[in-house]
Amino acid sequence: MALRLGMPVGFFAVTGRPLLTIPTDQTFFRSLRRTSQMDRERAAAHAVLLAELVRLIESRVKLPVYDVPSDLTVDAQDPPERAEVIADQLRDSWELGQEPIPNSIRLLERHGIVVARLPLLTGDVDAFSSVVPARPLVILGADKGVRERSRRDALHELGHLVMHHADPEVASPPLERQAERFSSALLFPATAFRDEWPEGRRIDWAKLVSLKTRWGMSLGALLYRARDLEVISPTGYESAVKYMSKKGWRTREPGPSGSPEEPKLLRDALGMLIDNRVDLDALFEDGGLPSADQLVALLQVEPRQRRPLVAV
Repeated sequence: MALRLGMPVGFFAVTGRPLLTIPTDQTFFRSLRRTSQMDRERAAAHAVLLAELVRLIESRVKLPVYDVPSDLTVDAQDPPERAEVIADQLRDSWELGQEPIPNSIRLLERHGIVVARLPLLTGDVDAFSSVVPARPLVILGADKGVRERSRRDALHELGHLVMHHADPEVASPPLERQAERFSSALLFPATAFRDEWPEGRRIDWAKLVSLKTRWGMSLGALLYRARDLEVISPTGYESAVKYMSKKGWRTREPGPSGSPEEPKLLRDALGMLIDNRVDLDALFEDGGLPSADQLVALLQVEPRQRRPLVAV
């Protein structure tokens, strides 16, 4: 197997520690109907490799403490509005106030969640999270070119880690609706939303583009949030969506967007090892992992470039 796959023998012959596994039935994929068992197993295999890398890094580098509150759980019987309360409580716990979140991925990383963008092999597996490893993982697709959608993906998975870690019901429609409501509420709290939503019966699209830029939410997500909070009626929402379709904005929205946010935690940790003259290939070989070049190719986690020496 090692020769066939170009991997070190130690990767398949783990000794001295338990073999890490991530069961697909304890991993939050958005829809079991759209993802085949093979696709889920491939994605979970990437997550296992990532978790092994994290475990090896943590033997040398101290990563941020995982401090996601453990007492904000909900179950499938709770309405989506319950997620609104949980998002507000998390904002209080993390001292976020009522201001926009500048970078959703950096928020997760600061609180000890490992985030990575991986080539997930299929468009149907666009993001998932796992509560199984000692340090939970959030995996985002590597081909997401829309910044606002990627931010919602990251916070959707955070919602699962916050609310559903105790008793995960994978691909449960009620839990998915809760995670969606959580991500919207965390991105744009209800109080701030009602204060900043433009007055008047007609949609002020210029103002919505301004809100999109300030809060990092797409126009479609802003309209959906307005409907959830009953700021606009269901009929008003439908009319606005039809207008967006007519203008071609469902495919390409107006206003600035920018590139998707990128994970930084593991890249910086690997860079610290390089700064301290650690031979990554030797370290990975001792840990039964592929070479550094192989890991970069498989996981798209390229170390931060070593800082140049400056004469003083």
